[in-house]
Amino acid sequence: MREADVTGLDMDMVSPRTTRDTLERDVPVIRLENDVELREIYQFGRKLGQGSFGVVYEATHIETQTKWAIKEVCRPAAGSSKVKMLGHEINILKQVNHDCIIHLKEVYDTAKMIYLVTELCAGGELNQLLQRKKVFTEDETRHIIRSLADAVVYLHKRDIVHRDLKLENILVKNSVDDDGRINIKVTDFGLSVQTGGVGIENIMTEACGTLIYMAPEMMSGRGYSQWCDLWSIGVVMYMLLCGEPPFVSRTKTNLLEEIMNKEIFTNKVTNCFESVSTAKNVLTCLLRVEPAYRMSANQLLENPWITGDTNVPAIPSNVLEMMRDHMEEEESKSMLKI
Repeated sequence: MREADVTGLDMDMVSPRTTRDTLERDVPVIRLENDVELREIYQFGRKLGQGSFGVVYEATHIETQTKWAIKEVCRPAAGSSKVKMLGHEINILKQVNHDCIIHLKEVYDTAKMIYLVTELCAGGELNQLLQRKKVFTEDETRHIIRSLADAVVYLHKRDIVHRDLKLENILVKNSVDDDGRINIKVTDFGLSVQTGGVGIENIMTEACGTLIYMAPEMMSGRGYSQWCDLWSIGVVMYMLLCGEPPFVSRTKTNLLEEIMNKEIFTNKVTNCFESVSTAKNVLTCLLRVEPAYRMSANQLLENPWITGDTNVPAIPSNVLEMMRDHMEEEESKSMLKI
């Protein structure tokens, strides 16, 4: 057993240490002669789930008897899209350190497999919990969305766009904490990218992710930025409160048409929002078709629905609305002078 070259796992999957603001954590990348050697370090247990290109197992570190999760990935063919996805995931997880983002402990590299050892989230995927509960209460939803927004603020400050935020990629650390709250971890960064910022030169065009969570600008092919993650948060929030997605279709074309033409809050789901009118306003700001008018992760985190501060007046959800309100105010002042 020896430590592998952290610059690439011998297939250029992992970038060298960066001089950016987001310095990489010291995550060991260890080469093993064969897969049997890993079974001498970890005892594999039950299957926890299956990601975009790997199976996740619960595992016990034999020496310390600590519990972990191990994602087992068949070594992708050189030059394939899976190589890039795995490289993106490892690169990003080596850089991040946040309470609401899955923690990567170490990586093992063998001739046939790649193994990612991460913290164990005993509560499973959030979609599994939603299936059992049917819907979440407003308080439960608030805590989950606050945690999700906090993680996305952290990512976006580092120019990382997740691009596949969905219930299946949000893990529950434990079923509930002592206060009855559900603690989450964002996972599966295979489709994530680290851009050079929010300038026009960093606009993305590749449509990816899961259709019902996909932002309309991503589907349209006109280019998109980090605001796509906020649309996905809106879909997640809607599903937690209502138990169903706001828009459903089998094709991008039909889904985009539905988003453009359908009223979000139909009679069918009105009952979900009878006692959560403020949450309804937040959803309206997250599920805006035009990303320029969509609420940012920072604005979501500071929203009175999240903070619980009812004394704070409602503020415009984005800069364009603030500019519009200012212009209307100036116009009113001019009219009074006349």
